Amino acid sequence: MALGHVSVSRAGDEHDDTVSPDDVREHIRERVQKGEIKSLAELRRIVTGQVDGQIVSTSVDQEHGITVYEFRVLRPDNRMVEVEVDAASGVVVEIENDE
Repeated sequence: MALGHVSVSRAGDEHDDTVSPDDVREHIRERVQKGEIKSLAELRRIVTGQVDGQIVSTSVDQEHGITVYEFRVLRPDNRMVEVEVDAASGVVVEIENDE
C-alpha cells in the first residue's frame, strides 16, 4: 500500500477499485490509534537513531501482510540509503545501499 493511489483487486472482480490517499491515511491513523502500528513520528525517531542523515521521503507498503515503512535517507557523504521498518514492532528490517 503506497501513499499514492493504490489498486486493490478482489477475486471475482472484473475491475480494480482505487483507494484514495486520504483513505490510506485514515486507515493508517486508525491502526495507530488502536496501537496496531507505531506512529510515523516514532518510526522516524527509530530511523534517525540508527542511520545518520536526513530523511528525504517516506512511503508505506504491505509486504507479506506486514505494514512496512520505507524511509529514504540522505547520508552526510551524499549517499542515499533506504531503510525499511516494521510499523508494528519498530524493528529495522533492512537497510539498502549501506556499504
